Amino acid sequence: MNELVLVAKIGRSVGLKGYVKLHNLSDFPSQFQKNLSFFTKDKKELIIKDYDKSRHSVLFYEYESLERAKELVNLELYQSVEKTRELCKLKKDEFFYFDIIGCKIKDMQRNLGEVKDILQSGGAYLFEVKSDESLINQGLAKIFFIPYIDKYVLKIDVKEKQILCSNEAFLILENS
Repeated sequence: MNELVLVAKIGRSVGLKGYVKLHNLSDFPSQFQKNLSFFTKDKKELIIKDYDKSRHSVLFYEYESLERAKELVNLELYQSVEKTRELCKLKKDEFFYFDIIGCKIKDMQRNLGEVKDILQSGGAYLFEVKSDESLINQGLAKIFFIPYIDKYVLKIDVKEKQILCSNEAFLILENS
């Protein structure tokens, strides 16, 4: 099976007909539609029978009773990278998390490291960067954070898996 990305977590059962709360972990609620398939961690396929946007609840085929729905509580839902690209349309200068993670971080002079995670802090995002080994060997921090704002991030090239940053990013590392 192709690579999967985490998109939601199933919460408690709601009512008697088999609906469960759906906690969307993505930026794309539009991907939750009737007859679309998702997968659990153990690759079990779940197909949406109905989705109630206003209540953030979902009903899956073969789980149309309270007893069956309880089997789904706390499961995580995954979607394939390919299906995610197909269903979730990005605007200009928007990127999927899975395209950013693993990108090399560079400034004008050196490799700074690699993006390991993306954290949301208030309304902003931070790239968690594992520092380049050569910089760690110089006594700099193993991990540092770069705010995803124009002052620090100049260009993102997901095809080349590189992010060009201003020299200000190195200053963050030095002061970490």
